[in-house]
Amino acid sequence: MGRDETATARLRELNAHFREHPRTGPAERHAPTVTSSAPLNIGILDHMKACVDEVVQHARATDPATGPAPAKVTSLYDWFREHTAHAGDEQQRVRETVIYRQGLEHAILQGDTDVVCTHPCPGCRTWGLQWDRARRRALCLNMDCQDRSGGGSTWSLGRIATQHITAQESLRRRAT
Repeated sequence: MGRDETATARLRELNAHFREHPRTGPAERHAPTVTSSAPLNIGILDHMKACVDEVVQHARATDPATGPAPAKVTSLYDWFREHTAHAGDEQQRVRETVIYRQGLEHAILQGDTDVVCTHPCPGCRTWGLQWDRARRRALCLNMDCQDRSGGGSTWSLGRIATQHITAQESLRRRAT
């Protein structure tokens, strides 16, 4: 698998962002208190913890002897790849999908919803995706791509990441 450092860079930016700009992020959860609020965005902190927990869980499912996660969150994805390098093709595909999906999540939390537009719709394969903030899903704007109720098809970031990683693998296979 090729090394996509985009998720690492976005995680680094997110880590810096929640410390430097505690109230400007889009997450709404803040520390409940009767005094002044926490000097950081708790929603971003929760997101980062969930990402670390997910990566550690996947790494340990692949190798139960995996040691603790790195102390620096920006080393997380390198650590994940290192501890799953011996895994089978399917487990490595899952790893890359998790990393790519988390990179999309990091970008959206930073307000960069255009990352969704750079992917074709999983249903109709057109370039009409847009981020639907209310549903927290990608929405296809193609009028011919509708769900069962007649509304626009929506897709999770996980589905978009799976499609992206699968397409990358197909391109690599064709190139060799």
